[in-house]
Formats: sequence, structure tokens, C-alpha cells
Amino acid sequence: MLGRLRRCRRAIRYIQDQKWEAERRIKTAPLPESAVLVPLESEIVMSLCDWRKAMGNPQHYGIELPGRCLQLIDGLWEHASQIFGTDRPDLGPLTSTFLISMSMPIVNLPIERIERQIDRPNDDIYADDRPFSGEAVSAFEAVVRRGTLQNAPFFVPGAWSYVQLRDQPFGNIAEGLCENVAESLGDEKAKVAAAIMPTQQWMSILRNSLAHGGVAYLDENGQSSYDKPARKYAFVGGKYARPACIHGDGACPAGMGNLERLNILRISVADYRVFLTRWVGWLSENRIIRPMNA
Repeated sequence: MLGRLRRCRRAIRYIQDQKWEAERRIKTAPLPESAVLVPLESEIVMSLCDWRKAMGNPQHYGIELPGRCLQLIDGLWEHASQIFGTDRPDLGPLTSTFLISMSMPIVNLPIERIERQIDRPNDDIYADDRPFSGEAVSAFEAVVRRGTLQNAPFFVPGAWSYVQLRDQPFGNIAEGLCENVAESLGDEKAKVAAAIMPTQQWMSILRNSLAHGGVAYLDENGQSSYDKPARKYAFVGGKYARPACIHGDGACPAGMGNLERLNILRISVADYRVFLTRWVGWLSENRIIRPMNA
């Protein structure tokens, strides 16, 4: 245990020293266009001018940030694998936390700034990246709005599981995933249900859970254990009823009623990283994001 803690401290000091040295070099060294810089926190080599441009303010967040975040995941993964929790280093490195944190803008920014803008009138938008990609709308409509998950280019076969809960009480995921739900997610039927579900429904659950904190860490067996390393994620999205409108007949279009059902997706940490790579690849191929160094 003491040996592992010492290695962890050395790794943290090493990363800090390399970061400070990189900052010193950037501030003091002459920067000709032909110069190259190897970012000391990654294995990526790019021209210094491109590196400076990449670190600056994005022209369009929904277009550029997913590619940047994936680059950070790939470039810093080995270093993240050497960083352990201070309270329980025996549970392994903080790669699960690193991956889920970096995935939020990768998934949600293109959805919010492209797909969610498709049906909005032009005078009712304030963060819309559609004008920067003529292919973005048609790609989201064909793959997301009209397709099933198993036919999507970013689908990872056998990786996703899906169950829907309609019976109250649903339980609080902050207290752990219910055992019967964990068992249902491990059933082969749950994998089939995920594969054939509408891609838009899958996307909505994933977006909702990342945006509203509906994420749970699970162990290798898909259980909510606190003494085992995190190996899977559960993404949980709630569906609420519309309350009756106090101004007339029918449901209120803006209100929120009682929780009617929970939609739960599950995927392993390893497969989630594969998915993110395929997702960004699909976005890049359809010019929904701008490839790095382009």
C-alpha cells in the first residue's frame, strides 16, 4: 500500500513538473512557425502554431470542442492511469472519472447546438452551429431522428444495455442501483432492447443523464458496490408526466408532473471510450465538428 502511494505521489509531481516546464518554455522561447512542441502531458506532436490555435478560444464550440476533448482523452490517458484516489488508491486510477468528465461536451454540445436546433425558427435561437455545416442537419435527421441505434455508425455492438422502469417506487440512484435493475441490465434482452431502440430515444437518455447528473458508477458485475473498482456506467433519465393546465383543458405544455418512468442505459468504461471515438469520427466525417489541425 505504501509503495503504491509513493508511486502515485511521484506520478503527480512528475506531471506538475512537466506542466511548469512547458509553460516556462512557451513564455520564454522564440516561436518560429517551423518550431514544433511536444506537449509534455500527452504523446501528441503538432506544429507550435497549430498547438497555440488549438488552445485558444474556439470559433464554434459545438464544432471544435468534441475533437479537442477526444484528443485530451487519448493524449492524457496514460497519465490519468497513474493517478489514484487519495482516500482509496486500492480501487484503481481515476480513469472512469476522467472519461465521464471529458465525455460531457463531446456528447452534449453537438446535440444541443445542432440537433436540438433543427425545428427552431431562426429568430428563436442563440447557440446554433447549423450554419457552419451544410451536412449536419441531414446527418442528424437520417441517423438520429429516423434510425435505430444498431444501424448508427457510432454503435458499438453488444456494448449497450437498456431497460425501462414503470413501477413505483423507482429508487434513488444516489443510494445505488437496485439489485433487480442491475440483473435486468445484465440480461441479453437488455442488449437487444438497446440495439433496436430508436437512436433519438437513446440520444435523449444519454444527453439527459449527462446534463442532469443521472450517472451511476457500477462494478464489473454491474452492481453498485463501493469497495470495487468502477468498470461500468449507468445513464439514467427520468420521464415526467404533464400536469393538467390550470388555464384550460388538457396538459400543461411547460409544467412538470409526476415521475412516470425511468430509462436506463448501461455500458462498460472500455466500450464507452470506443463509442466516444466512433461518435467523434462520425461527427467529423459529416463535418459536424472540425477535425483538429484542419
